[in-house]
Amino acid sequence: MAFEVLKDRNYALYLGGNTVSWIGTWMQRTAIGWLSWELTESSSWVGLIVLAQYLPLVFIAPLFGVLIDRMDRRRYAIACLLVQILFNTGLFVTHALGFLNIHALLACCVLLGIGNAAYQPIRLTLIHDIAPREFLTQAISLNAVVFNVTRVVGPALGGISISTIGVGGTFLINTLTFLGTLFSLLVVYIRPTARSSKGGGVFFQLLEGLRYINSVPKFLELFVLSVAIAAFGRGVLELLPAFAGGVFERGSSGLATLMAVAGAGGIVAGVLLSGTTKRSTLVTFISVGCALQGLFVALLGFSSLFLLAALSIFGIAAMSTLASIGMQAALQADLDSAFRGRVVSIWGMITVAGPALGASILGALAQVTGLPAVAIISGVLCTLICIGVMWRSRFFPLGCRGLKR
Repeated sequence: MAFEVLKDRNYALYLGGNTVSWIGTWMQRTAIGWLSWELTESSSWVGLIVLAQYLPLVFIAPLFGVLIDRMDRRRYAIACLLVQILFNTGLFVTHALGFLNIHALLACCVLLGIGNAAYQPIRLTLIHDIAPREFLTQAISLNAVVFNVTRVVGPALGGISISTIGVGGTFLINTLTFLGTLFSLLVVYIRPTARSSKGGGVFFQLLEGLRYINSVPKFLELFVLSVAIAAFGRGVLELLPAFAGGVFERGSSGLATLMAVAGAGGIVAGVLLSGTTKRSTLVTFISVGCALQGLFVALLGFSSLFLLAALSIFGIAAMSTLASIGMQAALQADLDSAFRGRVVSIWGMITVAGPALGASILGALAQVTGLPAVAIISGVLCTLICIGVMWRSRFFPLGCRGLKR
């Protein structure tokens, strides 16, 4: 039966706590994006603020992926959560006191990014010490489905929250949602794991993880596809505040609508994937998601009507969810456990930091070409990269090398 792992109370508590926290996190990121647009009306600043939240993941998270294997994971996770609560409380208080101008917001986002970079690797690896071993594959798939669905549902709720209780209220909601994850970490049973005693230093072990990825063609292909989907697909979704306020002039209510549509796309894709058990079906979903992602992004650029833009965003969110969940499940299924912490931390860095990096580049380019043209360019690049990788692959059905076997 699909997702029988939910019968395990231990895992259900952990997933429930994380789900609440994830929703709050995505709500706040939407609020930060909208506030940066309100303060500057600049797509370049919107992209920079997004980048500030994610850039620490590029430089710090992979290093923590190595360190986690050497530390007590429960204590590490709890310490990270307490730091995140402190940083988010600071953001709320600064806004409530009226001190949150664009430069203060940038500084706060850097701190939030550092806290997220420290917690990201443990979030991706701790599930292996909590879920029953016989249902580990189900747990990985369900964890990925819920995370990716909250990644689009959370912003949708964030848009509604901004238009009803304001940006400050949204910041407060997010701070409170961290208590859900904190509670779950205090009560769940975490299987003890041997700590790494391998020498060579943090950077040496990280390089070993990179060499491992490069040595397995399928993994390398999945990583390249992930970069394309994250930067040129989801990167455009990070600029939705600029689309809602600048292109369509719909304000926060328009942003709420676009975010809700994106949430619906993620839910539909998540439901499709939730019952997937066959590997061939999983690969098909990845192929469809990667192949169609760029087309929907380009369609957004051609959309002069708000309704057509909403349909495009639905497609972007749905295809992105299909591709990202499918690729993570495929990666986890065949990953050598000796490299799990390092590889998963690098994967998480790409999927989370990729959209921010893409948004910052696309936002700066939009200052010259305009947002619609940027969406078209991004969609074309995404399509070319994804089709090119899959055509040369043995892993995907349309791969020409695979057809020769």
